[in-house]
Amino acid sequence: MNTPQIRLTGVSRKRGAFTLQADAEFGAGIHLLTGRVGSGKTTLGELLAGIGEPDFGTIQWNGGRRVMLLQDTSYHISTMTVQEEAGSWQGDAERIIRTAGLTGKEHTDLLRLSRGEVRRLELAAILTGQYDLIVLDEPWAGLDEEARRWVRQLIDSHAHEIIVIISHDLTSLPHIDQLWEMECGRLKRLGQVPACLSKWTKAPPLVRYLLNKGVHLSGLSREELEEAVCRIPG
Repeated sequence: MNTPQIRLTGVSRKRGAFTLQADAEFGAGIHLLTGRVGSGKTTLGELLAGIGEPDFGTIQWNGGRRVMLLQDTSYHISTMTVQEEAGSWQGDAERIIRTAGLTGKEHTDLLRLSRGEVRRLELAAILTGQYDLIVLDEPWAGLDEEARRWVRQLIDSHAHEIIVIISHDLTSLPHIDQLWEMECGRLKRLGQVPACLSKWTKAPPLVRYLLNKGVHLSGLSREELEEAVCRIPG
C-alpha cells in the first residue's frame, strides 16, 4: 500500500475579498494548522477533504483517497439511537460504541445524549475507521479534560495516515509532527516539530515562555509540555 501524500500546487480559492493561496505537500503524520480566525484554515481543510475545488491550481493525491472531515459546526446525526448511529458509519458499531464509552446506552435516543457524548460518538466513528486523510476542525469542542485525553490517544494511533488538526485550542494537542500556519490566506510550513518551534513567532504563551527559559521542547502535546515545565531551571 502506498503511503498517502497530498500535493497542492499553485492552489488559489477566492471568497469575496478573501483569497486563499497554498503550495504544500502533506505526508503521513499529524499536522497542526494554526492561524487567526478568518485566516483560511477551514477553507483549506475543506479543499483537502474535497469539498469544493480550487479556482486555480491542482491538488494531487498519491496513494488512497479515503477522506473524512470533522467540522466544528455540525454533528453527523442521521438516526434515532446510539446503536443505529454507530452502524450508519459502516464500521464496527460495537467497537465504535465501546471506544466512545457509551456501552449500555446502545438503545438511547441520540437527543438524550449530552453534547460531549455525541462528539465522542462521532470522533470514535472517525478515529476507528480506515481513512487516508482525516481533517479535524476544532476536535476538542464540547469535551471535558478526560475526553480530550482520550482523543489525543486515538489520534496518536493514526501516525500512518494524514491527520490535519485545525484548532485554536493548543492546550490539548496530541504529538504533532508538522507545524503549519495560515496568515491572511497564505499557507506557510514552519517545519517539523520540535525543530521548528524556535521560529514559531506566534507560538502560544506557554511555548514562548519555555523557549525563553531555555527549556528544550520535545513536542507540543499536553504531556510533552507538562514534562517540559518540570525542567524549568530553578
